[in-house]
Amino acid sequence: MRAWFLAVPLVVYLAVFLVFPVGEAVRLAFTDSVSGTFPSLESFRTIADDGLFWRALRVNLALPLLAVALELVAGLGLALLFAERLPARRLLRAAVLLPFALPEIVFLTILRSILTPRGYLSGALVGLGAQPVDLLAPGTFASFVSVALVDAWRTTPLVFLILLGALVAIPGEIGQAARVDGASAWRRFWHVTLPLLRPAIVAAVLLRGLDALRIFAAPLVLTGVEGMPVLSTYAFHQWSDYGDDGAAAAASVVLAVVCVLASVPLLRRRITA
Repeated sequence: MRAWFLAVPLVVYLAVFLVFPVGEAVRLAFTDSVSGTFPSLESFRTIADDGLFWRALRVNLALPLLAVALELVAGLGLALLFAERLPARRLLRAAVLLPFALPEIVFLTILRSILTPRGYLSGALVGLGAQPVDLLAPGTFASFVSVALVDAWRTTPLVFLILLGALVAIPGEIGQAARVDGASAWRRFWHVTLPLLRPAIVAAVLLRGLDALRIFAAPLVLTGVEGMPVLSTYAFHQWSDYGDDGAAAAASVVLAVVCVLASVPLLRRRITA
């Protein structure tokens, strides 16, 4: 009885801030915004007829793949580097963590001031006699890569910390034994270190993959609502610009389904890892 009593605050919190909002979003998604009919698929028909929705869905599937891949490679490289005894290691680690420590809107505003056609990067290129560049032009591959790089830059420290914690937990005797057996540095990494890091890698990919699917601020601040839409910014667009709660909720439900479908194989791999 005492255990249930202690769980009451958590149950109330989940009910108010998770169960009710999710239930309300599902209700709105299956309610006709015009007639109020429930259940209805009219909101889903509305977004299905909108080319911007399909563009947002494609970007929402592709962007996390690139961003998480960049974060995994960079995070693993940094973890391997900082696992060694480096001079001024604490200072360097603080520098690596700085983008993640900054408020997201501050970080994105700084990057936007660098990447816009009138930003610092274009100013430096003009000073060198080159042409200015627009890395955030709406609908371009350059803007897609730029948003992925910015998102990866900000969140790589999280992947780095997860992998560094797992790396330093590996007993040094294992690597020493492989070295005594004549294994090269690459073989020790590929056949010893990497398999032992597999649970941490899967956890990092699961954590960041689901978070990347819900990306919102980076594409909105850097490219605008329609510059490089994703499902979250598309839902915001429907709600704020058109006042269509049903279409916004329907897009949110689609995003939730995408997150669930993406998490299933990763959760299975995490369990077996």
